[in-house]
Amino acid sequence: MATVTGSAPGFSRLRRVALASPAFLWVGLLVLGPNLILVLYSFWTNRISVVEKTFTLSNYGDAFHSEVVQTLLWRTFLIALVSAVCAIVIGYPLAFVVVRYFGRFKFLAALLVIVPLWVSFLMRVFSWKIILGEKGIINTFLTSIGILDHPASIFLYSPLAIGITMTYVGIPYVFLTSYTMLERIPPSLYEASSDCGASMWRTFWRIVWPISRPAVVISFMLVFILVFGDYVTPTLIGGFSGTMMGSVIVQAFGGLNNWPFGAALSITTLLAALLFLGAVSPLLRKRVVLEE
Repeated sequence: MATVTGSAPGFSRLRRVALASPAFLWVGLLVLGPNLILVLYSFWTNRISVVEKTFTLSNYGDAFHSEVVQTLLWRTFLIALVSAVCAIVIGYPLAFVVVRYFGRFKFLAALLVIVPLWVSFLMRVFSWKIILGEKGIINTFLTSIGILDHPASIFLYSPLAIGITMTYVGIPYVFLTSYTMLERIPPSLYEASSDCGASMWRTFWRIVWPISRPAVVISFMLVFILVFGDYVTPTLIGGFSGTMMGSVIVQAFGGLNNWPFGAALSITTLLAALLFLGAVSPLLRKRVVLEE
């Protein structure tokens, strides 16, 4: 009897490891493995488009000392930050309104919001290229009502175009994450707060926001990473003034055929994103302390 009891904890741990092993294998093969290969390539030498397995730090030196890379990294960070914030400003209140006031129709409303996720990413980007173009819907509307004398080019091939497009792309992710968290708040909490004389704003600030804030932080991280590593949108609708790090990395691997330098740019971009997200992550655990 003692032997069986003593082996139970070990068997339980072994079972948990066995159940989690597919996830670990997935992460190892598709996340850690490719990034380790990038790290190796970033320390190798490129000689006339031929990769030599000779250790060097020159790839990172070229990346860190390049004003172009610094400018593009800063632009990429700003576009990702603004897009993520705008997506939250739109998606989170929308999720709150749907959960709180749509009643039995909230599932249908949520379904309509996340429908764009079923459409190809390229199709969504191309649709915004049509909308923001000089003959697009926005320019046509503004010229027809007399606000513009001629179509404006600011809406397309600019950082503004990327920000608008990626905000649109990020809204369903913010909505879905926030909706899932907000729906878990029992209606009794709203009723109890109202019975205690709290206003709707106070109820939101004291109850809803502390509970749903982790969902907001997670959705912010999700959209930020999505924008920070994107190269399709800058290529299609960003133009020269909207060039981001993703486009440069693709060019380094493709047109320049300089894989070590492209790997160094990739690792630099990845580390920059991880450092920022590491600074934001404490908000997932931090509690809101409010005065009575």
